[in-house]
Amino acid sequence: MQGSEYDNVVWDTKVSGDHEANGTGVDGRAGSGADESDEHSMNGKTGGVGFDVAYGGEATASAGRGSFSVGESSSRAVHRAADEPIPDVETEVTVDQPRKEGEGTNNPYVTYLVTTSRTNRATREIRRYALRRRFQDFAWLHEQLSKQFAAFVIPPLPGKHRLEYLTGDRFSEEFVGRRKHGLERFLRRVLLHPSLRASHHVTVFLEAKDWSSEYEAKQPKSENSGVLDSLGDTLMNTFSKVRKRDERFVEMREAVARLEDNLTRTQKLYLQVTKRQQDLQQAYEGLGTGLIDLGDIETGMTLGLVGAGNALKAHHVALKQLADQTEDLFLGEIEEYILYCEAYLEMLKERDNKQAEFEDLTEYLQQTAAERDRLTNYQSAVGVTAVTNFIKGKVRDLRGVDPAVSRQQRIEKLAERIVELESAVDSSREGLEMFSDLMIEDYDVFGHIKQHDFKRAFSALASSHIAFYSRAVDIWKSVIPELEKLPVD
Repeated sequence: MQGSEYDNVVWDTKVSGDHEANGTGVDGRAGSGADESDEHSMNGKTGGVGFDVAYGGEATASAGRGSFSVGESSSRAVHRAADEPIPDVETEVTVDQPRKEGEGTNNPYVTYLVTTSRTNRATREIRRYALRRRFQDFAWLHEQLSKQFAAFVIPPLPGKHRLEYLTGDRFSEEFVGRRKHGLERFLRRVLLHPSLRASHHVTVFLEAKDWSSEYEAKQPKSENSGVLDSLGDTLMNTFSKVRKRDERFVEMREAVARLEDNLTRTQKLYLQVTKRQQDLQQAYEGLGTGLIDLGDIETGMTLGLVGAGNALKAHHVALKQLADQTEDLFLGEIEEYILYCEAYLEMLKERDNKQAEFEDLTEYLQQTAAERDRLTNYQSAVGVTAVTNFIKGKVRDLRGVDPAVSRQQRIEKLAERIVELESAVDSSREGLEMFSDLMIEDYDVFGHIKQHDFKRAFSALASSHIAFYSRAVDIWKSVIPELEKLPVD
């Protein structure tokens, strides 16, 4: 089927056994909402490397459109919206065929064809969906997952901090092609995560025919008191420090920081390699032109010189293809994992805030209980002198306050506060423990996803170089016959 036939189409095709039934096309709508000029791109060529991966299995590269297959029967998702068991389903998703929309308007943007195939392994039933989504639709999914799984680090979207946003070249074929691969990597990581892939938001994104009804749903606004409470918590946590660090998260922070440092150095060094490759491209092209011009002068060696010049130009093209492929499939992956590490470090700060809050509440509870016990036992406050007590007594006498009644009232108020603080401490402890457990679970899944991604990234790097050198050998072998024809005395 040609690309134009996929526009806004949804298949809901059932297949029994190995025989596929004909599905009926149903019109769907591309994502709507406020246009954001920063999220736009333009048509680009499709293609790339495909992968078929089941959760916990091996990644296998194949030629053709980028794809990813995920087994969904390995575990029950945390925070699953419903209690029904997860079916034994294999999901395959591709992001392809970018197309510029809104040409001639103030807010042009790009849509990408997201094709999803879900296969029930038990019944062999297949459901397919092909829907157009734009970048801000992917951003919507990322935002919803961040809200639903507050203790998880959601896989990053391809970054916007690129030169194309400054030069206005975000509609270029090259930029859109890279973004397409980045968006597909985002979905692949989401589908590899046993909790994220079970989210209703993922299903909506991949399958919703009436996308706007979900996309434009308004989120409930927080009450003003909640904003003030949040501000108070933020201020408190800003000036609080964790007193007793959990070694598990100390090790996690150190591991993530080392990973980020190594990835940053790898990115920096490989950018130097690509810069030199670009310089070589220009040199090869210029040298090729020079040999062709020389062939016009040396008429007796024209064919050989022209052949060598054309070989240099072809070598220049092959080197450019190598640079483009490695930047897309290798450097793009590295850049996204640097963002991944930054997100993990921020999540660890969030956990520290929760621990600091728990420790502050615990300390406040202890101080309040100690004050109650002091009053109950008729003890003076620490550091209070006899003169101070005498003055306080005289003030109470002047006001006509009975010391015994005043002390009892203070004890009762402290007792009420202690009950509130005990509840707050228990709630804070439970929240911290749950947040910590979920972070550890998510970090384990991150390690699994990282293994798949790094295997694919370095395999792509190796394959790109093998293809380049094979092409270079073929190019220069073609020159030899022409050179051997040159007359030599």
